[in-house]
Amino acid sequence: MASRELLPAATPTRRLTLEIAGAGRCEEWSAAEVVRDLKDFSGSFTFILRDATRSLATFEWASPPPVFRLRPGPEVRILIDGELVLHGYIEKVIPDIDDERAEVTISGRDKAGDLIDCAAAPDGPGEFRQVKLEEAARRVAAPFGLKVRSEIDTGHPFPRYPLDLAETGLAAIEKGARQRHALVTSDGTGGVVITRTGASRAPAALTLPGNMKASRAEYSHENRHSDTIVRGQAERAGGRREGRAVPLDVNGDPHAVDERQAGDGSATERERYGTAIVGRAQDPEITRYRPIVHLAKTQPDEVSATDEADWRMRTARAEAEDLQTRVHDFRANGALWKVNQLAFVSDRYQGIERDLLISRTVYRYDEKGAETELTLSSPEAFDARPIGGRRTNKRSGGKASRSGGGLDGTAEAL
Repeated sequence: MASRELLPAATPTRRLTLEIAGAGRCEEWSAAEVVRDLKDFSGSFTFILRDATRSLATFEWASPPPVFRLRPGPEVRILIDGELVLHGYIEKVIPDIDDERAEVTISGRDKAGDLIDCAAAPDGPGEFRQVKLEEAARRVAAPFGLKVRSEIDTGHPFPRYPLDLAETGLAAIEKGARQRHALVTSDGTGGVVITRTGASRAPAALTLPGNMKASRAEYSHENRHSDTIVRGQAERAGGRREGRAVPLDVNGDPHAVDERQAGDGSATERERYGTAIVGRAQDPEITRYRPIVHLAKTQPDEVSATDEADWRMRTARAEAEDLQTRVHDFRANGALWKVNQLAFVSDRYQGIERDLLISRTVYRYDEKGAETELTLSSPEAFDARPIGGRRTNKRSGGKASRSGGGLDGTAEAL
């Protein structure tokens, strides 16, 4: 379900607030969209509004509220019912006028968006040593004014955490997160979160017929593989060398050929650990031969290489299948719909009756009023827990029922 074109709202709302640095609260907008997506890292926004300065310069009858001429760059804060949902910057301004309208569209991202575009370490260092994932992320994020918090145990420190001069901040953080099977995302308000999926539940179940206004699913095998292989290299034979190497005597005479002792092959086997770290994960739903190989971007061991392979396999599956729907309003039972929440879904049309993970939210206000567009994925797509029955429909628990086929009054008829 592609995001539709924003159209002016019939009536204004003050539930969704736009604050622009240097201009204060802006109420001259006619449509708005605020997006959070686990797959896109940073949140984004779009507002369609009237630029009073441009209007006064064009129309003799224009009203003169004191609004400055909009340009890219200012900070913005977006609140829903007084709750801060995004803190970022205006990145694009599109003034547009024709014989029917004069409007300006502004868009941008939250503060963490700079990690997507900008170099992690343009002036070095080339690596961190003995750092945990959250400490490496803090060092990368600090120059951008971003705070990092970890909600999980990220495991043992990385002996060496290399930083390529050309890699972005997000790439520098994400390569470590892959080896710790962690989810890294922006919180939308100036922070980076290292977490797992589905720590909380959505404010309501999603049902069709019921509160779901639409239902569209997509399933694809285009970027999924039967075997996902991660290869890397460790130092010092993975810690299996015995003692130190014999010191080199540059003044000594070389041993004669018949004086050299043949090895038993154990040294070669030990060294192999330093050059052949391999992790594998299989997708049992891809039955034909479709392997793919990735090179680890940090120094792995066998466990972290396997975790990265499993992470890549699961996220590829998450990107290849999802359910999209829309619901009235921004809230249910008094709470906002948010990403990384588990929601029980009972969708007759798609044949779904189980928990799914909210991976994307779009808060939108336009001609249709206030609504939230939700994208949901299978809950095991972003974590390392056993799949078990998490991809299987359920009939128990009383969370949703197939009985009572009428619409509940909160959704439009299909």
